[in-house]
Amino acid sequence: MITARRVLHEKRSLIVPIAVVLLVNVALYLMVVYPLSKKVDGGQRQSEAAVAALNAARRDFAAARATVAGKGQADQELQKFYTDVLPSDVSGARRITFLRIDQLAEQCGLRVDRQTSNPKPQSDSGLVKFSYRASLSGNYRNIRRFVHELETAPEFLVLENLQLRQSDIEDRGLNVEVEIATYYRAGANGN
Repeated sequence: MITARRVLHEKRSLIVPIAVVLLVNVALYLMVVYPLSKKVDGGQRQSEAAVAALNAARRDFAAARATVAGKGQADQELQKFYTDVLPSDVSGARRITFLRIDQLAEQCGLRVDRQTSNPKPQSDSGLVKFSYRASLSGNYRNIRRFVHELETAPEFLVLENLQLRQSDIEDRGLNVEVEIATYYRAGANGN
């Protein structure tokens, strides 16, 4: 039987260089390869973190760009609202309140008893609030129809208050007090 001691003794000239090479390999691995692999792992983690930061920055940039575009679109829509929807001045506000309310009341079979108005500049904006008050009389069905027509009118009219009460005069049915507002830009046409 061949013993390990005999093999080691006879093949010493081959085994010693192999053992030395193995020890050098282990030493190189521990001193060079392992630390470099740790550096590579660290670099890979840094690379992944940089990619994540880049993607987050791209998302933030896209969100900021969308905000800028949205603000521009909102500014355009606001400008369109000011020019196309709101009356241009106090005379336009009077026209869409006094004239339009008279027309709606007539269409709905209501009688306009009195009308007043009051333009009031809004301190927090460049708009003037044009408040209109009217006292109307008629039957309940016609009042409901009037309110519906007013709410669905293409003009920018806001029904702010409505008070309904029984008329003191027998043939007038119900009285309704309405407060309606519209707005126009201050300074338009010298107003």
